[in-house]
Amino acid sequence: MLRNLLVIIVISVGIAGCATKPAEVSDNTLLHPTAVVEHHIVNHGIMGMFPFESDERQYFRSNMRRDEATLKGTGTFTGYIIGTHTSTDIIRLDRKVRWTLNADKAEYTECPLEGCVKAEKTPKQAQPAQKQPEPKHEPGCTMHIAHTSFKVKATGQKKTLNGFDTSEYQVAWVVKLRDRTARTTTSTLNLEIWTTPMTATMRDIMGIEENFYRGYNGAVAETSKKKILPAEALKLISAYMASALKPADLKAFLDAGKQMEKIKGRPISTRLDWSLEGNACAPKDTKEAKEKSAPTPANAGDLVSGLAELFVQKKTEETMKVGTGEPILSFTFEVKKLAIEPVHDGEFDVPKNYRLVSKP
Repeated sequence: MLRNLLVIIVISVGIAGCATKPAEVSDNTLLHPTAVVEHHIVNHGIMGMFPFESDERQYFRSNMRRDEATLKGTGTFTGYIIGTHTSTDIIRLDRKVRWTLNADKAEYTECPLEGCVKAEKTPKQAQPAQKQPEPKHEPGCTMHIAHTSFKVKATGQKKTLNGFDTSEYQVAWVVKLRDRTARTTTSTLNLEIWTTPMTATMRDIMGIEENFYRGYNGAVAETSKKKILPAEALKLISAYMASALKPADLKAFLDAGKQMEKIKGRPISTRLDWSLEGNACAPKDTKEAKEKSAPTPANAGDLVSGLAELFVQKKTEETMKVGTGEPILSFTFEVKKLAIEPVHDGEFDVPKNYRLVSKP
């Protein structure tokens, strides 16, 4: 755990040590219609650990995207360790580049669309005496899906949320997992989802997003499909379950299938509580489990990935903590804004006063 805390402290020191922000250069570039999407994310804690909040703003055009994010650690401990971290990334399909901006230092890095490859440690830099982390579950043990239940209920409740007229759905998603020795674990995902009817503007926004992702991924964007889980929550749950499920089972575990058709409209607010009950693939002895070093994040999105690593480690340290009746993960995702607005072309370019620095 100490190693993990040192990693996060290094991140915090780097953020706190930034110089005074340089004066901004006025943007006189042309204005063009742009899809603007804003989200607010609240992670209530991984077993009560590492709670954070994040505000994200995305600007979409068919061949470019700008992401702005601010992540803040909440709670006395996490707020002090993580502090507040901001990031800005620009993806240009027309130029086949990805830029990461550092507004505090007026600097930027330039990478291919898939991102810069981080240098690996050489054998001399590595620590040969360091042992590999212990398995997250009993070594060699895998689970399979024995039964799935997905229930959707329209409650009839309505309210105005972030300027959207919304209706409530309650979802109970239960998956029973079984290992080779017939031990079972039940995953229960309870969701409170508030949706708003689709409008012409929302369909236009989805069309712009899909055009961008079609060029970025070579396929239609996932925005054309209804997603039961916010991407950030999905990443945390996937990290927790990956070592105990085969890839095909993990995909099925996270797929609600046709049941999603019962939820009408676009989700504006999703509250998620996830718990596990049982002992399938529980480790026989975790007293000597070793901690795994978390990667050093470069931006707010990577920080979520780093917390996912800590999530997996915490699972081992707490011997899964299933059967307590308390959620392993509580997560809230809200849409704050969906609009088509005029945005300066300069928002999708590196400011002229920024200096290119070495690739990460």
